[in-house]
Amino acid sequence: MNRSDLQDNMIQQILDDMDIKTMMAILYDNMSESYDKYSDAELLEEVKEYYPHLLEEDEYNFGELEATANDYGVGK
Repeated sequence: MNRSDLQDNMIQQILDDMDIKTMMAILYDNMSESYDKYSDAELLEEVKEYYPHLLEEDEYNFGELEATANDYGVGK
């Protein structure tokens, strides 16, 4: 067995052993890390194209969101 086959088999086994909650957590972390690399404008365009309903309640202004967020001493 070559490395590629071994790696593929190991990944398949790991996935088979996971429950859906664990898979969702890993997928969420991966997507969050990916979207962190988007500029505000890129993120807004992505939302407008695929999930416009997310913008129906409020029009997001990313600069104002950061400025008005409560400071709980974490992540700023």
